[in-house]
Amino acid sequence: WMSLYGEELCRLGTHIKSQPRKKGSKPTTITYAHDRSKPPVTILGSYNDMHGQGFIRESIKGRPPAPGCVGLQNLGNSCFMNSIIQCMNQIDFMTRYFLKGDYKKEINPTNPLGKEGMVASAYALLLADIWSNDYSALAPRTLKKTIGLLAPQFNNIHQHDSEEFYGYFLDGIHEDLNRVYDKPYVETLECLGMPDDKAALESWRRHLLRNDSIVVDHFKGMFRSHVTCTNCGRESVRFDVFQTLNLPLVFPKDNGPVLLEDCLEQLSMGEQLDENNKYYCSGCKQHVCALRVMSLWSVPDVLVLQLKRFAYKDCGISGGHVRTKLEDLVTFPVHALDLRDHVLGQYDPDAPPVYKLFGVSEHTGTATDSGHYTATVLNSINKEWYRFNDSHVGASTGEASVTGGAYLLFYQRKKGSSRWGGMERIMEKAKIDPHGALESDVDGFTHVTKKKKKKRGGGDGGAGDLHASQPGSVVADNFSYRILNI
Repeated sequence: WMSLYGEELCRLGTHIKSQPRKKGSKPTTITYAHDRSKPPVTILGSYNDMHGQGFIRESIKGRPPAPGCVGLQNLGNSCFMNSIIQCMNQIDFMTRYFLKGDYKKEINPTNPLGKEGMVASAYALLLADIWSNDYSALAPRTLKKTIGLLAPQFNNIHQHDSEEFYGYFLDGIHEDLNRVYDKPYVETLECLGMPDDKAALESWRRHLLRNDSIVVDHFKGMFRSHVTCTNCGRESVRFDVFQTLNLPLVFPKDNGPVLLEDCLEQLSMGEQLDENNKYYCSGCKQHVCALRVMSLWSVPDVLVLQLKRFAYKDCGISGGHVRTKLEDLVTFPVHALDLRDHVLGQYDPDAPPVYKLFGVSEHTGTATDSGHYTATVLNSINKEWYRFNDSHVGASTGEASVTGGAYLLFYQRKKGSSRWGGMERIMEKAKIDPHGALESDVDGFTHVTKKKKKKRGGGDGGAGDLHASQPGSVVADNFSYRILNI
């Protein structure tokens, strides 16, 4: 079967011959059966006076099945965006922060990496409509257009990767609300030979010198990265900030199910970087397929796990690479994901790293830039699960989200809250000022000196600005989770 409001599956005009609109023709409307006195609502209207050449989908008035449980119209392959918004919408503390207007006093109008509050404001307006109880479906045009200004690759009707969109969207909110107005030049800290606890504290303190927002407070953690050059043997240890944890899929034995626990174990076992992710070694000055071991050091209140279902394989016929998708069933816990054995750093016993699932961004199809995205999400008010397929909303369960299409897993800490993944508590115990002067030395830490910020060759701080992987360059603070920042 095919959803009427789903993705375009063929070239425009294939099924409907383009004809000029006849005089007096009307757009598609619906009428409320329970109240005929209400005027009809336009849900599909031609935007260029031609039938079959694209339709404008409108918001639909009506009472949703639950508070904040509103469908989102597909604006032309925008299901990737809809899937992420539905998951983020049910992050209770974040949504209240926007609905109450608390974000307004934290808008940073001068941040060159932000949009003067446009992204945050557009999201706040959408949330206000979602939680007004006045709509059963909304057309999020303003937010989509605003994000297109932040990241032009989304300013079209093409399909995109929901994980990539999540990264840019969250970074856009962060930079709009960044409490740091004067970002100093900060070099990445080489931690080889330093005690891990001190290296982690200093690395996080350097991150805070350029980044401080509600996103940093609750969405970012750190992992310890140990890299060994396969050419000269030089080792490097860094503590890198992440907001999405990318988990490799392991191959099950005897065709059994893949366990999320196995994917977490595989992450810490190490890997050899491929040709597309070579590491620049400052020892031999070469880009090499280095050996890397990653370990979780701190984890945020909102933890997003990406199941790495997409990979490139060699094509024996053409000699090139073919993008494939792994659709293995990964079983993941719904009620209690316990990471206490995986986190190396200290954590607050009153807010341990034990998580509950509240959302899943799902993908059907063979590639991230095709197919279709949906979401299964736990409503933060009535604690019931719902499945969102663009404008369509239906009842579901958390267990129903455990499928071969599960792509992004949204977890929230079950008990308490731990700002900065617990680093705030550790800094307070150590009597370290997280926003202290740059020249201050803390227990033998290396001084961070002010330098004039180098021009990034036209880069805008996005994921494509790969200068951060070069030694002595400006730290790509907001996208360190997307590139190998070592």
